[in-house]
Amino acid sequence: MKTYYVESLIEKIGQNIKVLIEQKVITDKKKIVLYGLDTFSFGMRTILSNLGFKVDSYISEDSEQVVRYKRHVKAVSSRYLNSLRDLIGICDLEERLADFDENLLILSGSKSCPKKRLAELKYQEQVNYFQVYDWEKDEFSEFVRGKKKISLKEMQNIEKEMLFQVDQFCIENGIRYWVCGGTLLGTIRHKGFIPWDDDIDLFLPWKDYKRFLEEFKPTGRYDLIIPDKADKKDYFELWTKMIDKHTVVREHVDFMRKVHPVSIDIFPLIGMPKGAEERKHFFEEFSELDKKIWEDFYANNGRLGVYDKWYPSQKKFLEMYDFDESSYVGVLGTAYRENDCTTKKVYDSTLRMSFEDIEVNVPTGFQEYLDNLYGKGWRELPDENKRTSHHNMESYWL
Repeated sequence: MKTYYVESLIEKIGQNIKVLIEQKVITDKKKIVLYGLDTFSFGMRTILSNLGFKVDSYISEDSEQVVRYKRHVKAVSSRYLNSLRDLIGICDLEERLADFDENLLILSGSKSCPKKRLAELKYQEQVNYFQVYDWEKDEFSEFVRGKKKISLKEMQNIEKEMLFQVDQFCIENGIRYWVCGGTLLGTIRHKGFIPWDDDIDLFLPWKDYKRFLEEFKPTGRYDLIIPDKADKKDYFELWTKMIDKHTVVREHVDFMRKVHPVSIDIFPLIGMPKGAEERKHFFEEFSELDKKIWEDFYANNGRLGVYDKWYPSQKKFLEMYDFDESSYVGVLGTAYRENDCTTKKVYDSTLRMSFEDIEVNVPTGFQEYLDNLYGKGWRELPDENKRTSHHNMESYWL
C-alpha cells in the first residue's frame, strides 16, 4: 500500500452511484431520497444532478437539524427565489417514510444510517435502501493491523528530529526560516511543543524555500513531498512536507482521508500587496480561485485529479510579489486566511530560542504575528476542555 495518498469519499460514492445506475437500481422512475444532512449526502445530490437525476428529498433522524435546515432554506428562498418548485425537501425520517412507497429509493453515504428503523418501516437493504459507501471495507485498517500506534510523545520526538535537521541545514547554508503557527506559540509560551499539539510548522521566504527544495537532500528514513513533483491525486497542498518513512498516519478531514507519514509542514512565505484594499482584493481573488477548484471537483464527481489542472494558477499567486521588496508578507492556503498576513518587519531579524532541548529561529516580531493568528490573549492557556489536537488522525510505526 502507498504510504501517502488522498482518498476522496465523494469520488468513491460517485463510482458506486454509477454502478447502481448501470444495474438499473437508480432510474428516472424512482423517487430518490438521501439520508443525512451532511457532506456525503450533499455531495451525492451533486453527483446525481451531474448524471441527470433529480433528488426528491433529504431525510434525517436529527429533528433539530431538520428544523434548522428548513429554516435556512426558507430564509434563502424568500430572499432569492421566485419559486419553491425546484427546492429539495428536507424531512424528518418518520415524516417522509411513514407511508411505505415502493417507488421510493433511499441512498445513504453516512456511517450512522438507521438500518433497523428503516427495516421497521418496510424499507429493505439492497431493495429499497442502499448504502453507497462501504464503511466496513478499510484498506488502511488492514494495512496497520498489528502495528504499534505512535504516542503523542513519540510523535513530537519524531517531528523535533526533523525540525533539527532542517534547522541545521538552513543555518549552515544561510537559508532563512522561522517557526510559525502553533510551533511559534509553543516556543514562546511553553519553550517547546504546546503539550497537546502534534505538528510542526515552518516559514521560509519564497526564494529561500526554492533554494531549500533544490539543495536539501534528505537521507535514510526522511524524504520531502514537494507540490511541484507530487501527483495531485496523492497530495494537493501548496506547501512541502518533510516526512519520516518509518511511519504512517491517516488524517480525517471532512470527506477526505489523507494518508501520509509523520511530517512537518514547510510553508513558502510570500510577498503581498502594500495597500489594504489591494491585499483584500488579493485574498478575494485567491478565494475565488479556490471556489473554482471546488466547483470543478464536484463537477467531476469528486475526482482529485482536477487539482493538477489548477495548480499552475495557484502557484502564480505565490510568485506574484517579491518577499524582500514587499511591506506585507504571509502565506496562502491555510485555515487562517487573511490573518496569516503581517508587516514584513515581523521578519526583519531573528532570535534563537529554546524548543524542548534544541534551538530554533523565531522572528523578532512574533508578537504581531501571534496577535493576528490567536488574538491578544494567546499567552493565556485555553480552557482544559479545549486542550486537544485540532487534527483527527491515527498514527502507526511501520
